[in-house]
Amino acid sequence: MHLTFDSRFGPVSFPYLLLLTGNLIKVTSAFLGLCYSADLFQATMLMMMDTAFVPPYPKRHKSDLGGIATLLSAKRDLLSFWSEDSFRYQFMSRRILNRSIFIANTPELVKYVFVTQKDNYESKSPQMRKALEPLLGDGLFISDGELWKNRRLLQNGLFDTHHIQAYSQIMTDTAAEMAEHWASLPAGSSVGVLSAMGQLTSEIIARTLFGARLGQDAAAVIHAFADYQAAIEQIHVTNFLGLPEWIPIGSLNMGKAKAAAQRIHAIVDHVIAKGEQGGYEHTLLNELLAANQRSKGVAISREGIRNELIVLFMAGHETTANALSWVWYLLSQSPDSEAKMHAEIDRVLGGRLPAYEDVSNLPYTRAVFEETMRLYPPVPILSRQAKAEDTIRRRKIPAGSIMLVVPWLLHRHRDYWEQPDAFIPERFMDVNKRPDKFLYLPFSVGPRVCIGKMFGMVEAVLAIATLAQHFRLSLPQGTAITHECRLTLRPRGALAMRLERR
Repeated sequence: MHLTFDSRFGPVSFPYLLLLTGNLIKVTSAFLGLCYSADLFQATMLMMMDTAFVPPYPKRHKSDLGGIATLLSAKRDLLSFWSEDSFRYQFMSRRILNRSIFIANTPELVKYVFVTQKDNYESKSPQMRKALEPLLGDGLFISDGELWKNRRLLQNGLFDTHHIQAYSQIMTDTAAEMAEHWASLPAGSSVGVLSAMGQLTSEIIARTLFGARLGQDAAAVIHAFADYQAAIEQIHVTNFLGLPEWIPIGSLNMGKAKAAAQRIHAIVDHVIAKGEQGGYEHTLLNELLAANQRSKGVAISREGIRNELIVLFMAGHETTANALSWVWYLLSQSPDSEAKMHAEIDRVLGGRLPAYEDVSNLPYTRAVFEETMRLYPPVPILSRQAKAEDTIRRRKIPAGSIMLVVPWLLHRHRDYWEQPDAFIPERFMDVNKRPDKFLYLPFSVGPRVCIGKMFGMVEAVLAIATLAQHFRLSLPQGTAITHECRLTLRPRGALAMRLERR
C-alpha cells in the first residue's frame, strides 16, 4: 500500500477560541437561565473538559496498515483500520490492489468534492451500490444523474417546515406510548435500548409514511435490517482487483442479504396496502403519489415508489434509532450533562408533552443529540467514485478512483476539535459559533444532503424530551460497550440498560 498525506494546519477549534478570547462576552445558558462573564464561561468550559466522559473507541494503529490488511480489516468493521495519524492528516491517498482511494479530510476539501465538483463526484462507490441495490433498487440514496435529480425534486417539498410540523404530533404521540409502556414495567427492569429505539423510530416513520401502525411488524423490520447489514458484501473484492463489476465474485452471504431484503420488501408492500385501504390521508405516501401525478418529468413506477419509501424508511428508522441508542449510553456515563438536560426539559415542559414549538426552546437537549452524532456519526464513511480525472493539491485523481469523506475522522480531527474524543454537548450551545457545515456532517452536505435532516433532528429532540421527563437509563456496572459498523454505526448487541423512574 502506498500512503501519502498533507498535514497543513486547519483553523483552531471552537472551544479553543473561546478559551483564548479576552473580550467580555455574554452567553445565555438555556438550562440555568444565567448570564456568564467571559472569565466564568472559560472556567466552566475548562472544568467540563477536565471532567468530560471519553467513551471507548476502536484501537488506532501506530502506523498505517498494508493494503491487504486494510481490506480484510474493513470487511470486518469500517472503523477498525484507521491509524492515529489519520485523525490529523488533511488529504490521504492509498493504493489497495488495483484501486486508488483518496480521503478528503478538511472542510475545504469536503466542499470541493461535494459542492464545487459535485458532478464529478456524484456517484456512490461501487461497494456502496453493490451493498444497497438488493434493498433499495434505484432509490434516491444510490441513484445518480437525471434519475436522481427527478426523484430528489419530486421529494424535496415533503420535508419542509410545514410538513415537519404536521408530522411532529406523530413523533410525540409515539414516544408517549413508549413512555407509557415503560411505566408499566416493574421498577428496575432491563430494556434492550437498541431494539426499543428501533421500535420507536420504525413506528414513527411507518405512521408518517403510511398512516399505519407497524405493531408486530416493527420487530420483524428491525431484525431484517440487522440481518441485511450482517450479510452484505460491502467491501467487494472485484472492485479492488480492477475486474469488471459484473463478474460474480463475492460473498456467498449476498444470498442472505437478498433474503433479508425480500422480507423488508414484503413488510413494506403489506403496509402500503394497509395505507391504501385507509386512503393515505396526511401521509408521506399520499404526498409522494400526488407529487408523482403532478410531476412534469418521468412518472415513478409502483416499484420505484416502493424503493423510495424503503429509502425513507431506512433513513428514518435505522440511523435515528442508532443515534438515540448512543444518546442514552452517553448520558448514563455523564451525570452532569444528564442533569443539565433534565433541568432544561423540566423547566420548559413542566410535565406536559413536548410539541414542535418546544424544540427551539430545548437547545441543550438538541446539543446532546448533536454531540452524540459527532462522536457516533450514523453513516461514518461517505464514498464517491470519480467520473473523470481530477487534480487535488497537485495530486492526480484518476477516473474511477474512490473518493472518501469520513465523518468518523472529521468529527474527531485533532486540528478542529478540543478534546475530540470527549462527550461535551456545550460545543453546540453557542449559535454564533456553530461548527463548519463541511466539518460536522452527520447528515452529509451539499446537493445530496439527507433529505430528512430536519425530520430526524425534530424527531430526536421530541423523543428524548418525552422519555427523559419520566425516566433515566443506567448501564449495569461492568458492562463493556463496543460498536459494529457496516452500513451504519450502531452499538454491538442489545445495549441492555436499567430503567429508572425520575
